[in-house]
Amino acid sequence: MQTKRFSIWLLAFSALAITVVACSGAGGAETPSTSTSTPDIRPSSTVQSVSPTPQATTPGSTPPIGTPPIGTPAGNPGEISPELAAFLADVDQKMAEIRGIPVANPVPFRFLGAEELNAYIREQIEDPETVEEIVLTDALYTLLGLISPEADLFEQYSALLDSQVLGAYDPEDEEFVVLQRGDEFGPSQEFTYAHEYIHRLQDARYGLDEITERLEENGDRSLAFTALVEGDATTSQQAYALQHLDFAQLSQILAESQGALENAQDTPYILQRGLEFPYVEGASFVGRIVATQGLSALDEAFAQPPDSTEQILHIEKFLERELPVDVTLPEGLFGASGPAGAGWEVVEENVFGEFFLKTWLEAIGAADTDATEAAAGWGGDFVELAVDGTGNYALAGKIVWDDPAVDADQFFLVLTALMDASPDFVPIDIGPINLGVEAYQGSGGVIVSSTLASEVSGKFTAFAVAPTLQTAMPLVLALAG
Repeated sequence: MQTKRFSIWLLAFSALAITVVACSGAGGAETPSTSTSTPDIRPSSTVQSVSPTPQATTPGSTPPIGTPPIGTPAGNPGEISPELAAFLADVDQKMAEIRGIPVANPVPFRFLGAEELNAYIREQIEDPETVEEIVLTDALYTLLGLISPEADLFEQYSALLDSQVLGAYDPEDEEFVVLQRGDEFGPSQEFTYAHEYIHRLQDARYGLDEITERLEENGDRSLAFTALVEGDATTSQQAYALQHLDFAQLSQILAESQGALENAQDTPYILQRGLEFPYVEGASFVGRIVATQGLSALDEAFAQPPDSTEQILHIEKFLERELPVDVTLPEGLFGASGPAGAGWEVVEENVFGEFFLKTWLEAIGAADTDATEAAAGWGGDFVELAVDGTGNYALAGKIVWDDPAVDADQFFLVLTALMDASPDFVPIDIGPINLGVEAYQGSGGVIVSSTLASEVSGKFTAFAVAPTLQTAMPLVLALAG
């Protein structure tokens, strides 16, 4: 089996509820925003309901253009009514002016009913490469205690997308689709179309598919780019809504989003956060760039995309171009004569990144402030996922820190305190000989973690998860080398 980089975050599509959350002023974006998303694979966060403050139409302002008929039944990619064609051309022009990018050449778009859109989503995620990524992501999440071993990640993820997605833009096929309810083009469809059209403008100007392919070997960097893409579309969509939708239309969008938020309540936290991050934190990131440097700075950001989710979360690190440390693991960890023993094969490798570490801590019980502080010193990491001949998985990873003397211990203490307090993890007594090493039996295996040190990186965090302590412990100790 060929080793490759695996996606720790999953597909991003256009999600009305999450866009509304982002539009409501997340994390410092200059204008509230709402969002939809493009097909692409990465990990997740909790959907928080924050109500936007819509602005009522002022006396003498131009009334909104009505709700033109679609012209064909939902799901048919054929002719649309002349009224709707003119309406969409007007939206295109307004979005181009908001974003400062000339109107792009037309591309196919389809209005799909709920069943047709769900079938479209299924088609995207049933692609063989995507299915393989979901299988391996399932193994990763299970090992870390983020989902139960009985969970079906494919079905959970499909259900989340079915309940959240209103549209998608596919840069490879240069096509976008929008969910259509009924026979008229309502505020939610207009809101979604505005978001997706920004993706069309981005693709025409920057070439989204080419950039995505260039970054896909690093999951954290790919997620950071997705945050730039979705944050741009979300803040532009927000500006459109505030300028061109009235109070009643914004209220209708908000009301429709509430049901989607409720449908996501039972979804694993890691999936929710993965879907939300590009819109909420991405909108905050883009909003601050535009507010301080203007729209032209976005051209520079697309030319040199963010290097990590750390740069999305801490914009000063993006502006200063503080690069992640390139971390490597000792060769042969899962080799025939390696510390894990014979029979293992590395099937995936990747970078977690600051956002994933923060979300991991939150998912097992950390308060937002504690998780933020514990992950904030992230400097770089690297992980390997391996499988044995019986289908058991194991994981080994190393995290380096900006201030090794402080950050490594802080993360280790927060992680182990959470596991001590959680009924999902049972401490394992490994005796006094391994001071500074903690082990826990989780639902997905034995988790061993420690703060180690090397001459090159100073103190760092080492961790491993495997079916038994006899496999996990040697992996952690070997990471010191």
